[in-house]
Amino acid sequence: MNALEVIEFLKQYKRESYKAALVGAYRNGRYVDPPPLKTSLSLLLLPLGFSAVPILLVKDVVAQWLLGIAIITGSYLAMYFYLRRNCFVPDVVKVVRTNYGDLDFLKRHKLQILENPEVLPSDYEYYYAPVNVCVAWDKKANAFTLDGPRGPVIYFTSGIFARLTPEELQAVLEHERGHIKYRHTYKLLLFLLAEYTMRLPLVHLVYAKISMVLLAIHLMGVALVYTALLQAFEFEADKYAAARHRESLVSALVKLDWNGIVESLLNPLAARTTLLTRTHPLTIDRIRKLHAIPK
Repeated sequence: MNALEVIEFLKQYKRESYKAALVGAYRNGRYVDPPPLKTSLSLLLLPLGFSAVPILLVKDVVAQWLLGIAIITGSYLAMYFYLRRNCFVPDVVKVVRTNYGDLDFLKRHKLQILENPEVLPSDYEYYYAPVNVCVAWDKKANAFTLDGPRGPVIYFTSGIFARLTPEELQAVLEHERGHIKYRHTYKLLLFLLAEYTMRLPLVHLVYAKISMVLLAIHLMGVALVYTALLQAFEFEADKYAAARHRESLVSALVKLDWNGIVESLLNPLAARTTLLTRTHPLTIDRIRKLHAIPK
């Protein structure tokens, strides 16, 4: 299939479209605004960047190694406990999606509409979304997982509840559980610790004798390998979720990144170059691996 045929084929997964959505989180029967949480998977690169600091602070190799291990582990734990401390798990999440275009009306009467969507003068869809995840207030549709000493933390933003159906949300949740199943967080941390341990001899035996510019090149190479690992783990989590939710997962991916899919099909070379800095694979590649697109 050529690019335009693929776009037409994938439109079936983007079938319903609503102009606006209202999302309400409830605990103990009362509406509660989830805490805002602005974060990104790019934060997972911070331990790698911080690991270059010990070489500048101390000269003893053993001290460098101990300090580097402490920095990598400590920065990871700081992210984990930050997310865990801000975790808000509601009893229920209500979603109303509608084609009614008066946004001011929707904002003024949000709680009333969530309780009784029949007050809307236009067509709508009303459902209870699956929960038992941490919910953060963020218009951007996103879901992510970080595992740690007190158990995994799975986050859904309010934006993803607004964009997806209950079946699609369940598929995304299963994807996140795939990350937990295959211990992706621990594998990434182990990679960082092992790379740092192997890096120190190179710094002292090679880079220091030739040029420390080689260290910067080394770190850029490691960052590329690290992002490649992140992308590989996304494919693995997709495969786990697809065992029971393949069609819903494909539908969710299409809705969440329709513009990115179209751009990658119409300008494939430009899209491929972005893979060097992406924490996720191209969505079109994820859909192809899920065997949604006919050959």
